[in-house]
Amino acid sequence: MFGTRAEVVIVGIPEEKAAQLIGEVFAHFRAMHRRFHPWQPGELLNVNAAIAAGDLPYEISAQMAAMITLSADHSRRAEYLFNPALGGLVSLWGFHGAQNKQRQPPDDSAISMFVANMPSLRELKINNQKITSANKQTQLDFGAIAKGAALDSARDILRANGINNALINVGGNIIALGDNNGKPWRAGISAGGGKVFAAVELRNGEALAVSGGGERNFVHNGETYHHIINPRTGNPAKNASLAAVISTDKSNAGALSDSCATALVIANEDESRRILKNCDIDLALRITDGGGAKATVATPEMSRRLVD
Repeated sequence: MFGTRAEVVIVGIPEEKAAQLIGEVFAHFRAMHRRFHPWQPGELLNVNAAIAAGDLPYEISAQMAAMITLSADHSRRAEYLFNPALGGLVSLWGFHGAQNKQRQPPDDSAISMFVANMPSLRELKINNQKITSANKQTQLDFGAIAKGAALDSARDILRANGINNALINVGGNIIALGDNNGKPWRAGISAGGGKVFAAVELRNGEALAVSGGGERNFVHNGETYHHIINPRTGNPAKNASLAAVISTDKSNAGALSDSCATALVIANEDESRRILKNCDIDLALRITDGGGAKATVATPEMSRRLVD
């Protein structure tokens, strides 16, 4: 799904039933992949083409409308540092499709032109499932929320089928149901490259998201550029190299942890505190890079949750 690995673990039921339900979850993941992929053929590609051409209002599916509405709410709560409208900027940096092989940053002038007319979901309107945008530069990219939203929908599928104990993982974003044969579920926090530097226990309904530039990046003249773009500067974020968030939200724990973790990579310390409060999140950590020295800053609640 979206170029990453997805896996589902179910305990306490016959293997045949588990396999059937896992197949149903994966079928849903494939449908989400087709609908929300930012550069492969599907509904999102069509929506972005309509916005760029000014072919508006454009009719969208109920699923697309729900994703945009959810993203707009999370963008507001994240002080607009989570901005799914800047897909054009992500593409400019070369992080869409085969462009991911790019090995140099775009011209400063191109970045400045984009930032001067920075799109936002605040400019997007939905009326009777028809979308309009006040900014033709808007190109939607749900890469910072789709994996989390997939967790929430998979959780709902399993619960609707009577599953009480499961763990769902989409590219390192994880949601827990119940426990693992009487023991708490454990999840690793990775800084990229498969290296896990910490682990946490997840309780029923909690979702963990880890955001950072360790997987999608390139190096040019000795400097690393990653795909998490600061909408204020148009450049890759520099305040943190990684953020991990656990959400306890009953309906959108996956999506909220995903979008919030992305915002925390971009935010400074004061902004981070406000965003966590806005998102009702107590469990979070950030790896900051001040003067070249790495430092892990965790909330007290997250510090207590970390395990060996």
